[in-house]
Amino acid sequence: TTDAHLPSLVTRSNYYDTWTDSVVENPFLRGRIEHENTYTARNVQPELTEVGANGKNALYESMLLAFEQEDYCDFEVQFEVTHNAIHYLVGGRHIYAMSSLSYTSYDPIFFLHHSQVDRLWAIWQALQKHRKQPYNKAYCAAEQLTKPMWPFSFDEAFNLNPVTRAHARPDTVFDYEGLGYTYEELMFDGLNIQELADLVERRKQRDRVFANFLLYGIGTSADVHFSVCLRAGVCEKAGLFFVLGSDLEMPWSFDRTFKYDITSPLEKLGANLAEDRFYLEVTIVAVNGTQLPNDVIPSPTLTYAPATGDLVGAPGIRKNVDDLTPSEIENLRDALRQVQEDSSERGYQSIAAYHGLPAQCRNADDSDSMACCLHGMANFPHWHRLFTKQMEDALALKGARIGIPYWDWTQPFTSLPYLVTSTDNNPFYQGNIAFNNEHTTRDPVPNLFRDPEYGEKSFFYRQVLYALEQTDFCDFEIQYEVSHNAIHSWVGGSSPYSMSTLHYTSYDPLFFLHHSNTDRL
Repeated sequence: TTDAHLPSLVTRSNYYDTWTDSVVENPFLRGRIEHENTYTARNVQPELTEVGANGKNALYESMLLAFEQEDYCDFEVQFEVTHNAIHYLVGGRHIYAMSSLSYTSYDPIFFLHHSQVDRLWAIWQALQKHRKQPYNKAYCAAEQLTKPMWPFSFDEAFNLNPVTRAHARPDTVFDYEGLGYTYEELMFDGLNIQELADLVERRKQRDRVFANFLLYGIGTSADVHFSVCLRAGVCEKAGLFFVLGSDLEMPWSFDRTFKYDITSPLEKLGANLAEDRFYLEVTIVAVNGTQLPNDVIPSPTLTYAPATGDLVGAPGIRKNVDDLTPSEIENLRDALRQVQEDSSERGYQSIAAYHGLPAQCRNADDSDSMACCLHGMANFPHWHRLFTKQMEDALALKGARIGIPYWDWTQPFTSLPYLVTSTDNNPFYQGNIAFNNEHTTRDPVPNLFRDPEYGEKSFFYRQVLYALEQTDFCDFEIQYEVSHNAIHSWVGGSSPYSMSTLHYTSYDPLFFLHHSNTDRL
């Protein structure tokens, strides 16, 4: 993806063996195909070394799109088709080459290629772990991922390797270190996982157009070239990909499309991505040079994907806390800092006291003070909707440009949101309880993080889903309120000045992110 030249290990015709003091043919140069009485060959295609305006080749761009995917099967399609390109670009139209499914594995470069392919999968897994998404399992294609793979599953009379035999089921292969190897590093173009994750997110912040191809086995290897056109004669080369196959291949078909980003060629044509009409011209050529009819694969479709940053925050718009931009985070922190410093009725202490202590409301016979918040009643959602709005308006008066972000705790997570956990000059980290000279604390219980396991549907997801089943408001309210209670209990734990106490919960800034999501639900 970053060095398009074949390594010297596989191109040098011979090498000097110091042990025997002789010049020896390089075994990586070619492979012997005994049953055909011949050797592998290579016909490197010029596209292998072509780079775009950014100095990167198409495979680099294609892998970044694969890294964007957060579902294993979405990733696998992008990843596999991207990997196919090296087979074609190295083998070209030779019969006994990387471009032939029948003979590709006889070329020693096949294994260097697949060592890199495996490393790219490992990088995606590390990205998934970083994103708190499934990385060592998949929730798709269950029938394929549980079926033992031939010939690894054959008995020891055929497969002498006990490791590959024991891991013949695909769902046991995610843990590559369990197979007995690892990688010296998981960098991509010099980027560590955090930097790569940031790059992937930045790429989403522009409008894009994708060509979508639904692929399946066509009985041969073939390269697919396509151009994007505004009208006849006004076209721009858009890209190519490769299908690896033969008349002996097992039947296969993807259940989702392979996506190819065609934004750059459209921009070269001066197209309006969101409004102009355009179409693709496709040419499919078998590995033997024969042009194939276009209908061997379904006609591609086109999709327009607006920038993820198009939803611009504004007062009254509540965003997912995980989608906040750095400037939005800083703006919210500045606003909250000012609200916390405000000692008026619009300040943090006054508003937080609405919920618990100091008690400001009276009981029915006016004999005693009590907390004003409503729980265990049908108007629980209503009271907390107004309470969250009260704090949101206070923030807006101090310059907040967006509403209170919501923490979507129905999705898998293994930590509290970054907005509230960063300790560096961060007013969201804790709240002051001025009337008794204390600060809020958090003591999350293990159950809060253990249940999701990077992708399992969490306790909160299941509880809220059941609440959403209800068609009567009061039935819904009970399920909904009790589900919301668990966040209070499990975030605060046994800490006395925390989310788990009715008296002090609203002094923790996380309370309002929690109730922004509760209100959203």
